[in-house]
Amino acid sequence: MKNTIYPTFTVHLQSIKENYHKICKKIYPTQVAAVVKDNAYGLGAKKVVQTLYPECKSFFVAYAKEGALIRPLAPEANIFILQGIGKNDLNIVKKNNLIPVLSSLEDISFWENTGIKNIKPALQMDTGLNRLGLRLSDLNKISLEQKKYSLFISHLGCSDIPNHPMNLIQLKTFEKGKCFFDKLPASLSASGGALLGKPYLYDMARVGALLYGISQPVGKLREFKNPLRIQAVVLQTAEIQAGESISYGATYTASRPRKIAIVSIGYADGLFVSLSNKGGFYFHNNPLPFLGRVCMDSTICDISDSPSLQQGDLVDVLNEVYTADDMAIDAQTNGYEILSRFGKGVRFIRSYKNT
Repeated sequence: MKNTIYPTFTVHLQSIKENYHKICKKIYPTQVAAVVKDNAYGLGAKKVVQTLYPECKSFFVAYAKEGALIRPLAPEANIFILQGIGKNDLNIVKKNNLIPVLSSLEDISFWENTGIKNIKPALQMDTGLNRLGLRLSDLNKISLEQKKYSLFISHLGCSDIPNHPMNLIQLKTFEKGKCFFDKLPASLSASGGALLGKPYLYDMARVGALLYGISQPVGKLREFKNPLRIQAVVLQTAEIQAGESISYGATYTASRPRKIAIVSIGYADGLFVSLSNKGGFYFHNNPLPFLGRVCMDSTICDISDSPSLQQGDLVDVLNEVYTADDMAIDAQTNGYEILSRFGKGVRFIRSYKNT
């Protein structure tokens, strides 16, 4: 009898802590802030904050509601709200002492009209990503009373490509903006920028991806640990003959006899349909290639080279050998989306380990 037919989602918190310490050592004396938005990229914001606080003194989330969820776990930490705030956030912000990041002249006007004096917001400048942020021309139009603000930030668009010319362009633009706020602590870099070298570091780096083992430079030794292991159970095994097809649309037809396994995980759990006939599971680090289209609740793989695999066994979906970054290459996306999608899977049996 199988113990479970549900896929499992196991987070090794010690790996996240070790990644944090490694980053701190690498970019010292720059402060490392932990990005825990989107429930810590799906891994569990509360658990991550509990693991890192009080060593980690600053956290970044996207929305005020996310900040409120972690405030009880980090009572003295700085919690920054990257998306800014609206009227319906004001009570949350005041009650939980959250720090909004203001990204436009309208944001600044709204904040000044709230009458909140005991919280110093951060300012975000756009330096070329053309996403959120004040433009350089806006800085001439706002109050330069630096005591009103707590941090001056921007965000790099191509930091995962170290030699991309956009990195230097944004750095120079950030320097121009920083001249307006020379006494404010500054933060230009997230995970990728933290690895670009000293000119990009400033006072704080906002690190998420590297904490969670993703977006490490392609072609380099993986420096940071993958804290996530996803496993799924084999529901059934079968043998098929040459000429038989597999799954919806008959997108795969066997050229020779094969042994297959039907595994209890599919796109409802976060597995990409674009992985159909690409990628695969692992069993004792041996690859089990996907055959045919990924289904809602199950995926079929080739176990011809792992004949001992049987019903009830667990196979790895993600592990140290096949990480979110690896799956992202096969799915033609990025490791962020891989974690975020799996993180929203409601059918997983979740567990956290401190070793």
